[in-house]
Amino acid sequence: MATYNRRGLILCASSLAVVALIAAVPGSAAATPRPSLHQVQVRVDKLNSQAGDAAELYNDSRVRFAEANRRLTVVKHRLAAKQAEVDAMQSSVGQLAAAAYKSGGLDPTVQILLSDNPESFLQSAVALNQLGRQQAAVLAQVVAARQGLAAARNDVTQQRARASALAEQIKSQKHAIDTKLAEAKQLLGTLKADQLAKYNAAIRATAARGHSVASRSRTGNIPSYNGPASGRASEAIKTAYAQLGDPYVYGAAGPSAFDCSGLTMYAWNSAGVSLPHSSSAQYSSTRHVSISALQPGDLVFYYSPISHVAIYIGGGRIIHAPHPGRSVEIAPLHEMPISGAARP
Repeated sequence: MATYNRRGLILCASSLAVVALIAAVPGSAAATPRPSLHQVQVRVDKLNSQAGDAAELYNDSRVRFAEANRRLTVVKHRLAAKQAEVDAMQSSVGQLAAAAYKSGGLDPTVQILLSDNPESFLQSAVALNQLGRQQAAVLAQVVAARQGLAAARNDVTQQRARASALAEQIKSQKHAIDTKLAEAKQLLGTLKADQLAKYNAAIRATAARGHSVASRSRTGNIPSYNGPASGRASEAIKTAYAQLGDPYVYGAAGPSAFDCSGLTMYAWNSAGVSLPHSSSAQYSSTRHVSISALQPGDLVFYYSPISHVAIYIGGGRIIHAPHPGRSVEIAPLHEMPISGAARP
């Protein structure tokens, strides 16, 4: 009987040990409980918001990359022009060399002139006063041309390096965005069918609240603008209104999907105003106004550093493309921390 009791105690202890081990193993059901709908909503919203912020950094890098490539084209043309200028002077240098050789050997200054080292060429300038006036003039022109050529080569090298660095930055930022969006998608995949239905209903309710502040047009479900704006501002707002309900897609600027700066760019482009596809670049390229002086059509910028932009529509409201997972909507002006405003 004692033997049986001891065996029972051993089995009981073993079972408890197994249970404890299972609870301690990372990744086990006990260690990683299924997140609640609220937890998923909060985390997904945060990830989507972070992805939206990263998307504006991505947009800004793309704008600067385009400018870097434009600048690279300019300096390449300048380099080609300088090279042609130096090449055209080679005949003059050859004539000087031939004349110097006939008169008793190749002059040291001309020897340096024919070298490939611009620094040595520059240092030889002191020898110009030992030559005739005509020779000195020719050599001075070549000195300037060679210096200009060296500077142009340096500009091309620097601008090419800048463009390359921005290309890598864009690649890294895109990866960061995709990673956050993938994590959000994975989290949504943990929801049960009924939870996912509730989540989607909440998203639709948020969009509906944003739309409800606008009057409905007689011809359909797209809200129409009938506010106080006029001229180009009115055209920009009307265009933005026509996009209500269009999904947020980072890097998109219409006609059926937008990110925040893509929407403002698209709307104001319809009014004949060109804006860069970047919230921070839009702030830098427009005339700043105070929040107290806001007029419908003005751009409102959010966060510090700037990573979001919207269009003010009057009455303490904005229209904007919030972030991934949301659509173009109308929202309160102070829904996010304002960093500034501007008038295109």
